[in-house]
Amino acid sequence: QHQEQEVDGPPNDEILLNVIRPDYERPAPPPPMEPLYSLGDDGRIQATPAEVYTALKDFGYQSFRPGQEEAIMRILSGLSTLVVLSTGMGKSLCYQLPAYLYAQRSNSITLVISPLVSLMDDQLSGLPAKLKAACIHSNMSMKQREAVKSGQVCVLLLSPEALVGGGGSGSGCLPPAHQLPPVAFACIDEAHCVSEWSHNFRPCYLRLCKVLRERLGVRCLLGLTATATLSTALDIAHHLDISDQDGIAVRSAAVPPNLQLSVSMDREKDQALVSLLKGDRFGCLDSIIVYCTRREETVRVAALLRTCLQGIRKPLKWQAESYHAGLSASERRRVQNNFMCGELRVVVATVAFGMGLDKSDVRGIVHYNMPKSFESYVQEIGRAGRDGEPAHCHLFLDPEGGDLHELRRHIYADTVDYYTVKRLVQRVFPPCKSKQEGGNGSVNQQAAEMTAAGDWLKNQGVEGDDWPRERVCHTHERAIPIQKTVEALDITEEGVETLLCYLELHPQRFVELLHSTLSVCKISCYDGPRQLCPPVAVVLARMRMAGERVETCDSVEFDVVEVADTMGWQLPLVKRGLRQLQWSTDRAGGRSGVHVEFSSPSFYFRSYGDLNNEELDRVCQFLHKRVLEQERTQLFQLTACFKAFQSVAFRSVTSCVDDLDDSRSLQLKNLLAEYFDKRRDRDHTLALLLDWEDQIRADIRSFLANRSDEKFSGRAVARIFHGIGSPCYPAQTYGKDRRYWRKYIQFDFNQLIRLATQEIIRFK
Repeated sequence: QHQEQEVDGPPNDEILLNVIRPDYERPAPPPPMEPLYSLGDDGRIQATPAEVYTALKDFGYQSFRPGQEEAIMRILSGLSTLVVLSTGMGKSLCYQLPAYLYAQRSNSITLVISPLVSLMDDQLSGLPAKLKAACIHSNMSMKQREAVKSGQVCVLLLSPEALVGGGGSGSGCLPPAHQLPPVAFACIDEAHCVSEWSHNFRPCYLRLCKVLRERLGVRCLLGLTATATLSTALDIAHHLDISDQDGIAVRSAAVPPNLQLSVSMDREKDQALVSLLKGDRFGCLDSIIVYCTRREETVRVAALLRTCLQGIRKPLKWQAESYHAGLSASERRRVQNNFMCGELRVVVATVAFGMGLDKSDVRGIVHYNMPKSFESYVQEIGRAGRDGEPAHCHLFLDPEGGDLHELRRHIYADTVDYYTVKRLVQRVFPPCKSKQEGGNGSVNQQAAEMTAAGDWLKNQGVEGDDWPRERVCHTHERAIPIQKTVEALDITEEGVETLLCYLELHPQRFVELLHSTLSVCKISCYDGPRQLCPPVAVVLARMRMAGERVETCDSVEFDVVEVADTMGWQLPLVKRGLRQLQWSTDRAGGRSGVHVEFSSPSFYFRSYGDLNNEELDRVCQFLHKRVLEQERTQLFQLTACFKAFQSVAFRSVTSCVDDLDDSRSLQLKNLLAEYFDKRRDRDHTLALLLDWEDQIRADIRSFLANRSDEKFSGRAVARIFHGIGSPCYPAQTYGKDRRYWRKYIQFDFNQLIRLATQEIIRFK
């Protein structure tokens, strides 16, 4: 198998390359865990048994809070459940108690998926002593990993990325299903991230339910969130496969009654903020969080407050500090600890501060900038007054709409046009030989699953029942380099991942995402190509068939994923075989004189190779429609938020510095309640008439003339005029020219694209 004659002898390259690939079969998931309690004859949950109340007392509680008992009994009965409760209302007990009871009855494990790795250690330390728990992360020791596999742990915390990329041997990945105890149920914290209606949608979250069901055999899912509109809650319930009416166990009021809310529209925000913190309402409060959108603003505002509040009630160093992701971990920890123990009165922070903050006596929340949605607003003000005592919240709204334009800019930064979608689809579905050879294949095993999500597809407004039931191609493993793709398409890595995720969740299951990998292998052989393994032989045979001389070749570079797929071998086995070329038992020191290097981090997935042009166009239309839908949703949330705040705002903060008109606070709470209890209108669009069209066209022509040596699309020009940096047009370069950068941020982005595209065509 490793003979020199494969290189030097007569070529049998056609035979070598004529590999029969085995059909890919998705591994079957393990059987689901049996619930602790069976349902009654009417299909409803039983009355709560005595052992559940005993366990509650073991945890130190005398009674359940509203919604907890029903949610816990549903999980113990094997029914998926969604719990929507304000922060501090006891969501954690809904997974802790069932995990404890399942672990007492059987050797099982409960998975808790949490979005922020930085908060997992805090969650771990906050668990009751009776619950043995561990956290999957890159610093996990081998001993801890073995404890998880052997069933010594009953709760396992992990990030969505660790679960979705699981099945690997790395310390930051979840071990494969056959190495784990049976999973009793899975708890998805911050479950609103599952929903595209959500203010904080994450593509990795969308794949959670699919991975849990298909890879780990989990049938019972618990979703926890503090903020979900009715539309979001129904969408989450769909993803969790909750079909019965009682599946959404409890939805608490959007805003706790002890919070006093106010909004003002001040032209001089700095002066207004200082006046607010010196007034009667906020002047006597000890723990206050001031939220800003940008990092540099947190530093500036904190310095302003230290200067203007010095000598008032506390020494200077205790008045105000900034907190943002750009600070070192030790500095962030110092600020948080000082705030927790009461030595620091005001923290000026970005929205990351407060997630997982276990401080019940925060007395004041100030929004220096408008939040991006009502959900974000409710989540952030919910960090005040968790002890039930009165707390005050104030929001500064820019009277010129500056915050609105700034937040809208972030929404447009994430969208992609149809042409970009088409270029990505071409990379994801390159044609394979089965397409050229015709339909000799058997029925694809995945065909039976294609109807499972048909209702979901119809809800998206896409025809889903006329795709072919049989495919010639049985999918191929492919990899597209991340950096090259980002630069070629001019979209972010997360943007590409989102589009791939949509393809995976399509009922036709066009793509199966795998853990990202290094896809390029370079082999350098100092003695010439003397030592071979089958993958290298395949590469050399291809080179020779292409007319290249391989006898004197001392290095070769190739796509290892494509070679492994051609051979029908598993990628880890191919990589292991290639690495072993570096070692030899015949030489001193064990080195063989061969150097093997893997590079180019890539998206790694399985996809079909037999889609025809019509099907490819339909895939592009499906993806582009999803992108536009997401943009419309976020714009709706943003404009609804701005209009509501505007309707209850005081003209100046002086109207609410000392006393607050309760009627306006109540009016805002009613608007929030109405927003959270109403179904969303999907057809809402944002329109903005361009009265300045001639001026904008003139500026576009001027911009193109000044940069005539560069190529621009209509979207690229619109991004620059909105002040949106991208991989190909970074803010560090284009932001220096203030004649164009951010000049038209107040105008509709899509209309700017239309005008720019027209001017580019004329310019050519």
